[in-house]
Amino acid sequence: MTWQEWATRTDRRHILALSGGKDSSALAVYLRDKVPNLEYVFCDTGVELEETYDYLKKLEEYLEIKISTIRDAQGFDFYLQMFSGVLPDASTRWCTRLLKLKPYERFIGDADVVSYVGIRADEPHRQGYISGKPGIKTVFPFVEDGLVKSDIYRILED
Repeated sequence: MTWQEWATRTDRRHILALSGGKDSSALAVYLRDKVPNLEYVFCDTGVELEETYDYLKKLEEYLEIKISTIRDAQGFDFYLQMFSGVLPDASTRWCTRLLKLKPYERFIGDADVVSYVGIRADEPHRQGYISGKPGIKTVFPFVEDGLVKSDIYRILED
């Protein structure tokens, strides 16, 4: 099934996890009138820049949506201490795993979900969020529709 076909499914929740970056923001704009009842969520590590929160507020106002914020109960500092002060990086990725993916899956619970991810067609090296839960279908609208970095900038500028 294409992402558009998944978007018409009324037997499951539809969720877009926003990072505060350009790709997920552009995806929110792109899907605005294409996915009924789309839920927007932001996985807050607790150590985001203030600019990130300001940007998300602007996105809420522009799209006239509500972004749910979810957090892990332990928080960044707890895990930083647990990992002996080793900051997350591309090889350890403990921040993504523990402060974003784990709270996101807890937010989803046992629901059947279509999860929309803002990876672009010109990013073949990125895999994105693929859950081990059977009820979660991850879709990549930009990949399926062939949208690349210049398209993302155009969406955000328009």
